[in-house]
Amino acid sequence: MKPPFEHARDGEYLWDRSGEPDADVAGLERLLAPLRWQDSARRGAEVAVPVPRLRKRGSRRRGAYAVAAALALAAAGLYGWHAHRMAWPEARAWQVAGLEGHVRIDGAMVASLDALPPRALLETGDATVRLRAARIGEVVVGPRSRFRLVETRSGRHRTQLQQGTLWARVWAPPGAFGVSTPAGDVFDLGCEFVLRADGGGRGSLTVRSGWVQVDSRWREVLVPQGTRVDFGEGGEPGIPYDLGASDGFLSALRTLDAQGRDADPGGVAMRALLAESRAQDAISLVALLHAYPALAEGPLYERAQAIMPADARVTRAALRERGAHALSPWWDALPYPRIKRWWMQWPDAFAARDDARILLREDRR
Repeated sequence: MKPPFEHARDGEYLWDRSGEPDADVAGLERLLAPLRWQDSARRGAEVAVPVPRLRKRGSRRRGAYAVAAALALAAAGLYGWHAHRMAWPEARAWQVAGLEGHVRIDGAMVASLDALPPRALLETGDATVRLRAARIGEVVVGPRSRFRLVETRSGRHRTQLQQGTLWARVWAPPGAFGVSTPAGDVFDLGCEFVLRADGGGRGSLTVRSGWVQVDSRWREVLVPQGTRVDFGEGGEPGIPYDLGASDGFLSALRTLDAQGRDADPGGVAMRALLAESRAQDAISLVALLHAYPALAEGPLYERAQAIMPADARVTRAALRERGAHALSPWWDALPYPRIKRWWMQWPDAFAARDDARILLREDRR
């Protein structure tokens, strides 16, 4: 036990560092030396003492609310834009976006044209006319064409191409835009296409994006992007084909289509067709089976089965029993955009930058 004066000395060291420190105090002092305060004159390098970062309560929640609010505003804006685009007053004239040359309206020559009203007959002569198809797209009417706007209102826009060339690009639900021709009715399924027709019904339809449906008194034909269908004498539609198909393939395809139900499933034309066929020609093989299911009794079925994905099963038995209706798995497996996803063709929502005459060109053949 220390005498009283020894305790007094320890206390003095703690106050003014006089006297000898206690061993425990000296040890503690050495341990805490790095954190010792120094005045500015004596300070060498300050010792950084880490300060704990305090996370603000609710910051994450407020961030999530901000993101949700931004998404809601964007969705509301997109919905409003879409609703405005699809809406169109009944019988309102279509605006003319470009005119190269002189045209006739109901037989009268005009040098300028601001709008095309419903029922008026447009005859282009050597001119080219670019129209805004309500708010859903664009239409270019080429030289030597006779064109009429038949009906126009929200959700339904119908036109008529009596003869000539027409380019259209539409971003709207399937069936919103249609063209009547001597060959039948052409319905846009969310796409871009070039249509040619003469007064007798002959012509062609080339699809650049999406799908187009052709309804005629002969049959219904679905034409996807990158393909074409030709219209024969009187407007009868042929079998759609890929734009890269060989001449030999097309010759055999037209022969088989002309033979119709009398075509030999294993004949010369069929053998020539299959010898020239590629994977890209699947659209023609499936469409040929759709038009003439009896051809499945020959090698056409095996070739189509080899091209189509293995999980898309169509059997001969199903074709015998259900005919063309059994082909749904193969139609769904074709490598084209889905018709029900027309909105995925969003580039078609914007105006084309190309010159009108370039838009009217057919890609091949």
